[in-house]
Amino acid sequence: MKVMKASKTLGAIITVVQILSFVALVAGMHTIIGILNTTLPTGQQVIQPEMGDPVVIPFTFHPRNEGFLEATLTVSLSLMAGVDQFLATDSAIVTIPAGSTTPVDLELSIPLNQYQNTISEPDLMSWMVDVKVTTLFNLISFRNTMTNTGGA
Repeated sequence: MKVMKASKTLGAIITVVQILSFVALVAGMHTIIGILNTTLPTGQQVIQPEMGDPVVIPFTFHPRNEGFLEATLTVSLSLMAGVDQFLATDSAIVTIPAGSTTPVDLELSIPLNQYQNTISEPDLMSWMVDVKVTTLFNLISFRNTMTNTGGA
């Protein structure tokens, strides 16, 4: 009789843990999807280089966390010439509390002569964006790397 009671108690505990794990997974995925929707490039970003030596290309975006959990966003932006020649890279790591927006500023600095050489051959240019979002004490995460070829 005691064994039956103990197994029922254990079964109830396991069921509660499974339900809590499922709720945590859904809350984490909701948080990650919400942040990704406001972080990933949409083609609406206007690229306006600040001419000088070096040429500075600023990017600002405002990821929003409409989820229920705090999340950490790691984003890296690179301008490349050819297949594997990195001209400039900048990255940022920000923590976004639940229900808030956090601005992210990135700046690519490129020597003037490299910029002029690259801009004259826009078909060889490419932009690479690497985004990683983690939440729930780094138990749930998503990472994506995107490359857009051609002068944007």
